[in-house]
Formats: sequence, C-alpha cells, structure tokens
Amino acid sequence: MGPIALQIAPLLDPDTLITDVGSVKGSVVDALQPVFGERFIGAHPIAGSDRAGLQSARADLYHGATCVVTPSPESARQAIDHVVEFWRFIGCSVIEMSPNEHDLRLAFTSHLPHVVASALAGVVGRSAPDWAQFVGGGFRDSTRIAASNPDLWTGILLANAPDVTRSIAELQKLLQEFRVAVESGDETTLRRLFAEARTCRNRLNSEFDGI
Repeated sequence: MGPIALQIAPLLDPDTLITDVGSVKGSVVDALQPVFGERFIGAHPIAGSDRAGLQSARADLYHGATCVVTPSPESARQAIDHVVEFWRFIGCSVIEMSPNEHDLRLAFTSHLPHVVASALAGVVGRSAPDWAQFVGGGFRDSTRIAASNPDLWTGILLANAPDVTRSIAELQKLLQEFRVAVESGDETTLRRLFAEARTCRNRLNSEFDGI
C-alpha cells in the first residue's frame, strides 16, 4: 500500500479523506500515515469469503458486518468521525481500537483460522489424496477458507507475523494437550477440552446470531 499511496497522493485534493480495507493495520498505518497525515484513518471491514472476482460480488456484503476503525494518535477526530459514519451508512457496526490491538485480535480470529484450515487440508492431501471419498461435512466446513487466494494470505500473514506467530504457538499448546490426553487415554481431560470449546462456540452463536 505504501508505494500506491505515494503514487496517488499528488493527485488528491488536500482535504480528501483516506481510508483502507486491509486485514492488517499496524504496518498499513505506519506506511500511510506519513504520506497522508491526519486525514488517513485505517479500517478493516470483517466481511468476505474465500471467493474472489467481480462474479462473487454481493450487494449485502457489509450488512451486519463489524468494521474495525483504527485511528492513530495523529488522526484528526473529524476524520475519524467521518470514516465511522461512512461504515455505519453502508451497514456495518463499528468498533474503534488501536492498530496494534486490532492486529493481535485478528491474528487469533481471522489469520489463525486460515492457517488451521490450510494445514488441515494439506495434511489430508499429503497423507492420502484418495481420502476425498471419506470427506464429510465436518471436513468441508473446517477447510472452506483453505480455498482462499494464496498470494493474499501470504501477504497478510507476513504483514502480521509477530501476532500470527503468537496465535500459532497458542494453538500448538492446545493441540499438545489433546495429543497427550489421547495418548494417555485421559477421558477426563478430553471431555474438558471438548466442553470448553463447545461452550465458546455456543457463546459465539448466541452473540452473533448463528455464525
């Protein structure tokens, strides 16, 4: 985004408000704030799918979605208010937080799921490609986003590398708990781990109307 910002900056009116829709905010704010100053306000609408191209466009894409607006200390309050108003106008609920807080939270809720889906699809594909005939709904649901654009997600993970690394490490710890419990025949621990996950998922269902 930095090189593009430098290209378009001379063409814009000095009062033009600038925002973005990137999935990572810290590096974007660091790159664009020096170019656009206080009139740049970072934003990330949490919407979309594994599909790409104009043929996948949806008029209701942002309806009911959350948009995270990530002002920095240099951002102008009037510019922040205008960006918040814009995202609400097209159907989003808006949350304001710092770029760094956004990147940590999205590392767990967005970036890690893509790693997990790709790893799951990859481990089955590497183990035995003919296992496809045994695939059911659980595997399809768990790996849907593995069909996303590889170039896009390579860029996202590298742009948020420290937080993504942290989220992967936390997942590895939990997987190790599952592994040890299975190896040792520890029914109590397995039931606890499954119950904790079920409680979390049910809470998300109730809060976000069946995601």
